[in-house]
Amino acid sequence: MKNGLALRHPYFDIVSTYFNLLPGNLRGSTLPPAAEPEFFGSIDQPSTFHIWKFHVDWTTPANSTFTGPTDLTVANFAMPCNAAAIQACVPQLGVTSGNYLDGLGDRLMMQLQYRNFSGTESLWANHSVAANANQGTPTGVRWYEIRDPNGSPFVYQQGTYQPDSNYRWMGSLAVDKYDDMALGYSVSSTAMNPAIRYTGRWQSDPLNTLPFGEGALIQGAGSQLGNGNRWGDYSAMTIDPTDDCTFWYTNMYYSTNGGAWRTRIGSFQIYPWCATGPPPPNYFYRLPIILKNANP
Repeated sequence: MKNGLALRHPYFDIVSTYFNLLPGNLRGSTLPPAAEPEFFGSIDQPSTFHIWKFHVDWTTPANSTFTGPTDLTVANFAMPCNAAAIQACVPQLGVTSGNYLDGLGDRLMMQLQYRNFSGTESLWANHSVAANANQGTPTGVRWYEIRDPNGSPFVYQQGTYQPDSNYRWMGSLAVDKYDDMALGYSVSSTAMNPAIRYTGRWQSDPLNTLPFGEGALIQGAGSQLGNGNRWGDYSAMTIDPTDDCTFWYTNMYYSTNGGAWRTRIGSFQIYPWCATGPPPPNYFYRLPIILKNANP
């Protein structure tokens, strides 16, 4: 297209019905091995993570392939509010149930992040889950690290972050150059306006755990009214490419009931000296530091 040539567009139709497929997203300076396919992911309750491989052959487009899925068994979960069939899912302070927020419980959330750590390939993913699919069941954020996606994929670690009865949803995660993970999300309940929070883990932490406490990017001062049920479609955690250490997170909130929604942008590092090296053994620093906090 850059050279003014005709558009080539290899594509594939998936005959079976799956919830939304999320494409992989490369992060870090170590590239995938040569001829690595693109990965796609999807989830199905009660315990399935699907992986597809998409290989494009630009020399002979007809030789492109889309294979899968490879199905991995994960910890049981329910898609909140009947897999998004009930959009009024997440409660807010001072509103009727009709103005509850969409939990988007039928799909993986941003991002399906690919990382290559000295030959160890991983896919990182998250989505909203609940103990059952009934409306009124608090939601949490399920996260995964899946290794060897182009060989024999397996779930290396997983967990659900739901430390109390508040609803946590609209998650997004990223991983830095030392394999430390940060997870951002929205939080709400009948007793609070929607807020933006985050947590994380070091690579050296016990598997399947998020030992950090919650950090607060902002506590909203209002609830959404009259704008439908959709919330925070572009919640996104990403890693700064200039240092591969600084996490940037953006999400939405309200400063007054029913006013114009706002965007909060914050950045932090999992530990203060990430740019100079990994933490020393037995280093117990645990609270991420907000470095910047913008409100466009």
